[in-house]
Amino acid sequence: MRCRLVIGCAAVALSVLAWPSRSVVSQSRDASSIKIIVNQLPQSGGVVPIEIIQPAVVSSAPNKLDDFTYLLKNNSGKAVDAVAVIRTIEYEDGGKVYADSACETADAAFHPDMSGKPLIPGGQMSMGSPGPISFDQGVTIKEITLTINYVEYADHAAYGSGGEGEQRIKAMREGARRYKACLEQEYSRAGNSLTTIVPELQAATIPAALKLDSDQTMGAERYRLYLLNTFQRRGAADVESRLKPIEPH
Repeated sequence: MRCRLVIGCAAVALSVLAWPSRSVVSQSRDASSIKIIVNQLPQSGGVVPIEIIQPAVVSSAPNKLDDFTYLLKNNSGKAVDAVAVIRTIEYEDGGKVYADSACETADAAFHPDMSGKPLIPGGQMSMGSPGPISFDQGVTIKEITLTINYVEYADHAAYGSGGEGEQRIKAMREGARRYKACLEQEYSRAGNSLTTIVPELQAATIPAALKLDSDQTMGAERYRLYLLNTFQRRGAADVESRLKPIEPH
């Protein structure tokens, strides 16, 4: 079974935590429907700390998700730096039911060079699939389940520590760190010149010598795009300021 644009990430059981509440929303589609199940975080002080709200799906065919979005609402009294949501698509193929899971993340503390904005108390943030998701002909998508797997607060408290979401977020941060370190070395070897760095940023590849895994590669790619965008919008000096070693006081 092929599924485009789905990033593999096995769902992690939450049995060690308080059992989350569940809500169900039906989204209509021609001749069928997709059920959306939301497993909310356990309540704290009578409220769900980080809540999934307003899930919405667009589906033009039984085997296709054209768009799927939802909002995260911060009902807690603390800012949130990072969050991971497990999205599981249940589908039927040849009379049998299968499940495909992916891990969707948002990270405001991804890298010190990037000024991410945390999800403040009372704030909302949009999340969802990066693009259309298609299965083979004959497949029927039946339901989508959303479960918050990990939350990292700005004060370093966390929900779901040790799970898939935390591991993935930390791996992407590590990939960005290692990729930047590689660029810093190349920059130094080139006599503090961007002559070799700019082509590296434009190449859309991450050096194989770094031996990054898939999540680390995603982090490195995110940092590469950030530096390339910085170069295009702000110029060479701004990029160099990030690659020059910090002078000791």
